[in-house]
Amino acid sequence: MNPMAIFSWRPAYGVVASSVMLSVLACGAVRLGAQTSEKSALLGSLTEDGGTVCTLNEGVTAQRGSYSANVNLSSSIALPGTKGVDVVMTRQGAIAAVETETGAALHWINPETGEMMRSRDFPSAIRDIAYDGQDTLAIAMGDKIMKLAVTDGTRLSELRLPSADRVAIAPDGHIAAIANKTVHLYDANSRELFARERNYVAVTDVEIRSCGENRPTVYVSSFRNSDFTDLNGNYIPVQIARLETFDAEGEIQWSLFGDSPDTIKQNIADTRLYRVTLGRDGYLYIVGESAGTATIFRWQGQPMTEDEQYGRVDSFLTRIDPHSQLHNSASAHITYYARVHPTEGRIVTSQLSFPRLRNEGRIHGISNTMRVGDIAAGADGTVYFGGIAFSFIANRENLTINGESVGEYDGGDRTWMSVAPDFRARNFWTVVADESGKGKVSGVDAGYGYSAALSNAESGTVPVTTGGQDSSVFLSFTAE
Repeated sequence: MNPMAIFSWRPAYGVVASSVMLSVLACGAVRLGAQTSEKSALLGSLTEDGGTVCTLNEGVTAQRGSYSANVNLSSSIALPGTKGVDVVMTRQGAIAAVETETGAALHWINPETGEMMRSRDFPSAIRDIAYDGQDTLAIAMGDKIMKLAVTDGTRLSELRLPSADRVAIAPDGHIAAIANKTVHLYDANSRELFARERNYVAVTDVEIRSCGENRPTVYVSSFRNSDFTDLNGNYIPVQIARLETFDAEGEIQWSLFGDSPDTIKQNIADTRLYRVTLGRDGYLYIVGESAGTATIFRWQGQPMTEDEQYGRVDSFLTRIDPHSQLHNSASAHITYYARVHPTEGRIVTSQLSFPRLRNEGRIHGISNTMRVGDIAAGADGTVYFGGIAFSFIANRENLTINGESVGEYDGGDRTWMSVAPDFRARNFWTVVADESGKGKVSGVDAGYGYSAALSNAESGTVPVTTGGQDSSVFLSFTAE
């Protein structure tokens, strides 16, 4: 097949104002460079951070962090496209996937300067993008999975997979994918090893751990519909989150949150898992939401004991402040995230985070909704996630970007959070804006000295150093 039939190449000589924006945050002094030709803008390789999904760094769980109300963006770039899809951090810089009027595009960005180094256009939509940590990207395109060279997007191979929605690729070349609620595993030569359908409401994400010396393990997040009878004899419908793992033959190895409905008791909140990913510290991370704090997410994912069922013991969750404590809550959809041991199948650390309403003069009123888009973790165990938050996240009136106020609340903040490795503090919890506005952080990643968060904005503006301010999507990075 002629590669030119799959995508077209175009050097990045400049950037026009568009509906997608990329923002970069880095530690230390960073030059805000102007756009240059592809030849002069080439980025050889970012600094190695010592992280890898194949080596478990158990020391990260004790590392602390410190909070800042200000986030400094070193650069922001408006990208050609109509909607941001996802972003990965690679040795070649940040690679952002966007929708366009004619299909999709990948854009290579230097995170130090905000320079766009190159772009690739595709005739079909990109639904997901993954990086193997070495030389290869994998993209899900709705009817196929495609492998690309990370340096310039050259097509390496592809395999047909109708309704391909999520994809993951391991350092040794194994690929896992989700299509039509079916989990697929392929070897490095694109030979299918298994396909397992899951009879759930939604099969939301997939990750794979396969490092050469170990047999592949596939992780799948989902949620299902069920029902139970409460303590008053009432029939109650409920959604139950689930994380399960498969071996190379497609057999289940272990699972989390597989509780049967008759054990729900006082853990009545609907729960969902949306994303699962391996951090560069080697741990597995999951993120989802719960409809309130009376939830199975309070516990360790194993079959609940009777004391846990009836809430007679303290929850397993780590708390920071009223925005992670369980008092004064109702059924708002709140964010759950956890660090999981990738081989032992146990939750190591977990937390709930949510905004709180302000009423009757109280700063910390009843809990409010925050919905997540993605999660990532750096080599030092720092966790990043993004989503949309309603009134009000912690310390909102004092939040600044580059020292400038993020603006007034406008009905749905584009929120971005960094949580310390020990889950005892937030490094920041901010709104990426300089004139408020609505939107959502849809994709995050971390590695090679930076972390990234790609978002879609419905209104408002953000700091822009390249291109116009009439953009609707942006990406943000932190140094690890």
